[in-house]
Amino acid sequence: MLKKDTMKYYLPIVLFLLILIDGHLTRMMISWSNGNYMASSHILILVLMFCSLTFPKHYMLITTIVLGIIFDSYYIGVIGIYAVAIPLLVFVMYAMKSVIHINIFTEFFSLIIFVTGYELFTLGVQMVFKLATVNSTFFITKYLGPTLLLNMLLFALLVVPLKKLFRDE
Repeated sequence: MLKKDTMKYYLPIVLFLLILIDGHLTRMMISWSNGNYMASSHILILVLMFCSLTFPKHYMLITTIVLGIIFDSYYIGVIGIYAVAIPLLVFVMYAMKSVIHINIFTEFFSLIIFVTGYELFTLGVQMVFKLATVNSTFFITKYLGPTLLLNMLLFALLVVPLKKLFRDE
């Protein structure tokens, strides 16, 4: 059971570690497929979805802006893409909180929608600023499909522990 008062102090560190774990899992999945498929892990999005149940929106938006800036500076080198994408995703999670957390199936399908939206938004911004050029067929078959499959598996593995961790006191 989550102690909201104490967890708010170390949640940003946990979320930062999740960014690193996601990066390592993504690299591991790419190497396992010999570079043929690029499945991107998004445990961070899954945890943020459950954080929307427990923590205030203002706290989570500030935390995700800082994490987005760190993510941008470490992985991309251009500050702004993930510093906007992650807080925007959290804002949508809070706006749809009453719909997302009806049952495990709505949480599952919400995760699929959030991961898809997140990937499309970040790719769209990168294409607008000419940081990336991607063939749509390649993106869907070699990146988005494997990414969704990996995150569905991660959801199945982590949903019960996360529900227990983030349930109300």
